Amino acid sequence: MRYSIAATSFVDMSAGLAGCGQACSVSDMHGVMLNFTWHIDLPLSDGLIAVHHNAKEIVIAWAGTHRYRALITDMAVFPLPYISGTGIGVYGGFLDSVRGVIDTVAKNLEQLMSEYPSYMVIFTGHSKGGAEAAISALDLVRRIEGLQSRARVWTFGEPRLGDAQFAALYNRRLGNVTYRVTSYADPIVAMPPKFLVDYCHHNTELWLMNEEGDIYVGQNYTDCKEDSRASSSIDFYDRSIQWHKNYLGLPPPDHANAMFSW
Repeated sequence: MRYSIAATSFVDMSAGLAGCGQACSVSDMHGVMLNFTWHIDLPLSDGLIAVHHNAKEIVIAWAGTHRYRALITDMAVFPLPYISGTGIGVYGGFLDSVRGVIDTVAKNLEQLMSEYPSYMVIFTGHSKGGAEAAISALDLVRRIEGLQSRARVWTFGEPRLGDAQFAALYNRRLGNVTYRVTSYADPIVAMPPKFLVDYCHHNTELWLMNEEGDIYVGQNYTDCKEDSRASSSIDFYDRSIQWHKNYLGLPPPDHANAMFSW
């Protein structure tokens, strides 16, 4: 979550991690070195690549919805083919955001993987950023040799991302190394609604069941049936946006030192 907050804080590369607000003011972020940031207007995309030497991790963090223009991306829910010529459908706005910068991200990541061959590669993000983290992870394990064995994906408040074929593809490649964290009654994880597009979640869900920190580990199924004992057990009308802003007791990304702009 700290990386997700940092990615949403419009990190200034010249200022190092001093530019990522309260996300980087804690001791567990010491030893993190910023490698690259991107801020693209069309298709909109923001994020960072950092190296955490203490943890031996390369981190790719995607920003959530913090620019007004991002609302256009969020609303572009209708599917685009994930792989050209196939029927695998994925959330169009998020796919466009990832594909607009993925070549540059891949270039930087390959260099860092070569420099630090023992480091794990972490993909992460909150909300929109979580969706883009998952898509980018799948894109990159399909094109970078040796990445799959080093990759881990942590997302927070991620919306439904694609159809059953996409979920099945994702689960085959990354389902056993992905941790999709959901907060008790977060409404965003139930979006887009099934009546609009028939999307489903990929594995593996870590449902924060209450404020005390109890966790249920949920598994979804290839036929798009979501685990009825996890976050999908909460009726949509009982959900609150406050749960989307409450993950692990950390301040939500839109409360960091972000520049809200078009």
